[in-house]
Amino acid sequence: MTRVKEENELVTPGDVVFEGEDIHPHSGVYEEDSKIISEFMGTVEYSGSSVRVVPMSGRYIPSEGDIVIGEVSSVSFSNWRVDIDSPYEAMMKIDVAVDEYIDLDEDDLSDYFDVGDAIVTEVTNVTEGFDVNTGMEDRRCRKLTGGRIVKIAPSKVPRVIGRKGTMVRQIKEKTDTTIIVGQNGLVWIKGENENLATKAVKKVEREAHIDGLTDKMAEWLENEVEN
Repeated sequence: MTRVKEENELVTPGDVVFEGEDIHPHSGVYEEDSKIISEFMGTVEYSGSSVRVVPMSGRYIPSEGDIVIGEVSSVSFSNWRVDIDSPYEAMMKIDVAVDEYIDLDEDDLSDYFDVGDAIVTEVTNVTEGFDVNTGMEDRRCRKLTGGRIVKIAPSKVPRVIGRKGTMVRQIKEKTDTTIIVGQNGLVWIKGENENLATKAVKKVEREAHIDGLTDKMAEWLENEVEN
């Protein structure tokens, strides 16, 4: 196997990212003649046995396994539609949304998730035609109450999370907040100092290109808290 492009390296459409069959193509790439090739201009991300390219700009493109933040946009007889801030609206079926029996003749689905509810949900399936399904079975999925939602570019999500979660962890600790970063670029913030946490998240988004940003943000947060 050969890594043609390294972690966080910038690639353009058609660039070979990886040669060999030891890892699997994730989102933003495709496989051809034992080569994994970029579909977008973006940055390379390796994760376990897969690789993907995160687009530099543009709206969120759903990918199976992503944890995203969405808003329930409609409730039908047997499912919910979820706006995941993407060109493609998601559908959430009962069997992967609620862990109890629901009698469709008696129960009202809006008692579980209603229009306007903000939720953390998992993208469980994406078809070739971009029919998107989400579910609530992952332990991280839940309905969100209170707090605020901040929007950042999906391509900057890895920088806001940081290596092994270091960036978002230090923002949470310094601002005494709970923060959930959706892969679709929506960030939920709730806690003692939501204003400072929001300011920090947007600062990371703006300065994502700077080397050593985690250390610089630690110093910046320290000064902000003291002042």
